[in-house]
Amino acid sequence: MKYVLMNQEMQEVDQETIHQIGIPGLVLMERASEAVADCARRRTGRSGKILVIAGIGNNGGDALAAARILLEEDYQTDYMIVGKTEKASEDLKTQLQILKRLGYEPVKEPDLTDYDLLIEGIFGVGLSREVGGIYRDMIETINASGRVVIAIDIPSGISGNTGKVMGCAVKAAETVTFGGYKRGHLLYPGREYCGKVTLAGIGFHKQTIEKHASGFTLEDPAGLMPPRSSYSNKGTYGKILMITGSETMSGAAAFAGEAALRMGAGLVKILSHSSNRPILQSRLPEILFGERSDLKESLEWCSCILFGPGTGVNEETKEMLEYILNHGTKPLILDADGLNTVSRYHMEIHYPYGVVMTPHLMEGARLLGRDISEVKDDICGAACEIAEKYHAAAVLKDAATVVAQSQEKLYINQSGNHGMAAGGSGDVLAGMITGLVGTGCRPYDAAVRGVYLHGLAGDAARDEKGAYSMIASDILHHIQDVTGGKHESVLPGACSH
Repeated sequence: MKYVLMNQEMQEVDQETIHQIGIPGLVLMERASEAVADCARRRTGRSGKILVIAGIGNNGGDALAAARILLEEDYQTDYMIVGKTEKASEDLKTQLQILKRLGYEPVKEPDLTDYDLLIEGIFGVGLSREVGGIYRDMIETINASGRVVIAIDIPSGISGNTGKVMGCAVKAAETVTFGGYKRGHLLYPGREYCGKVTLAGIGFHKQTIEKHASGFTLEDPAGLMPPRSSYSNKGTYGKILMITGSETMSGAAAFAGEAALRMGAGLVKILSHSSNRPILQSRLPEILFGERSDLKESLEWCSCILFGPGTGVNEETKEMLEYILNHGTKPLILDADGLNTVSRYHMEIHYPYGVVMTPHLMEGARLLGRDISEVKDDICGAACEIAEKYHAAAVLKDAATVVAQSQEKLYINQSGNHGMAAGGSGDVLAGMITGLVGTGCRPYDAAVRGVYLHGLAGDAARDEKGAYSMIASDILHHIQDVTGGKHESVLPGACSH
């Protein structure tokens, strides 16, 4: 697990480290600059020419200190400053004075194509307005140069909070950041501008980062699956009830049902239209099948419920969902037409047994009564709104899916790829999350783990089939690649039996 911070949270970490813990700011800057210099060493040999482009804030101070380190090691390095130095931060002025005392003067109006590597530290995460003037000109010149770029902390022009491009932004091959990830590293389009993101430890204490960070991300599948016992039976691993599919839609039920079984669920019962019985039991002989009239009895039998994939949006669907909300006593996962039913009929949800909602952006916009462009502008804020409004764990699906729930840290996913943008992928995810709930995970933690593992299975499918040719069934087939191995929990208290 790695922590993810907003700009203000990173400033709080910085201030606490300097003023309460007592590590001087220039010490942190020196360590950050060494991490940047190390990245430059990996990117170019001593024969390569390096240009360091510094703004007038502390991000520029990091850049100038990196230039000094490289110069002292005899790397062919020049540096320049963008902006008026009389308005510069004190730390940048200090770094500039050191360089000049050592005999290293800045260059003016260099031809960027004369260099093999550019290191840019113009703004960092502190940018709060659109880029213009000389800064826009410099960023456009950097991008037009075609040279390899290392960005310090975040590519200049990218919002650290949202990943949005603030007018224009540097396109980096690698970004070196410090302490924790910023949201802009993980959210699109910023994620594409960052290139490879290298997280460097420069002296911020882990407990300080954890205290201030509002988010996290996962980078390792080890320990995510609930433990299993040799002394167990099919009932030990959950009795999952799925209300899925309609007269003309059996695929969603099949995808979700198989995904839950592949995640280790002991029993899966699908309630669907009678016409789907031969299709589903032929494809998945492991499932139990029932019709919608079996709902009352099935609610008493199950240990968790998935409602919505392929059900259609109509009065019957609404009545079934209302019955579950009024009479159910087990965790509920709402997906697809379950979500559309909530938004169409303006249903309120106060379900005390745990709810996971899995909207894509359009479904999320409907749930909030907002335009989809507003949701895209702030996917983290939208996920938190859905979670608060419906008292649920909200899985807002996008290229970088976000999972939010009140009183929990926000999760931003990094796994997955554009080959997963295909019909059925969401049904597989819903089934994976439901399978994890059924086998013992809290709903929020099942949502986080399911999203991450779903993306990893998609990455494995892409590696085998290619992004153009992979389909949802390929994701199903690769669940086995991401669910094996160690069973130690990395999220304390997340799973139990």
